[in-house]
Amino acid sequence: MKKRIFHRGYTIENTTGVTNEWTSSIKGNPVSGTLTEVKKSVDWWLDMSTFIPPQKFSSQTTKSGSTSENYRGFTIRNDTGKSNEWYLVLRGQLLKGNATSIKQYLDKVIEKQTKAQ
Repeated sequence: MKKRIFHRGYTIENTTGVTNEWTSSIKGNPVSGTLTEVKKSVDWWLDMSTFIPPQKFSSQTTKSGSTSENYRGFTIRNDTGKSNEWYLVLRGQLLKGNATSIKQYLDKVIEKQTKAQ
């Protein structure tokens, strides 16, 4: 059964029905892998203007200590497991530090945005 998902303006397809065989095209480059890996490739291309094939993400997800946390709709990541090495890309700006500081900054940004509306 053919499945099609739209992620941030890109079409990601699964034509075989096998869960690990999703395909798309980023900047003319055909990509394939798990749905999560293909989505990460699209995210990197849109956020950083850097093409990273999905296979690079599969080796990173197996690292011990790699974790992420959703906070108010944003994903805060930590690849090393150290408490002060969390990061987030917000509006093209890289935020780094401990998770508590990043959350406090996000709270201020969201509060400021809601007051402006």
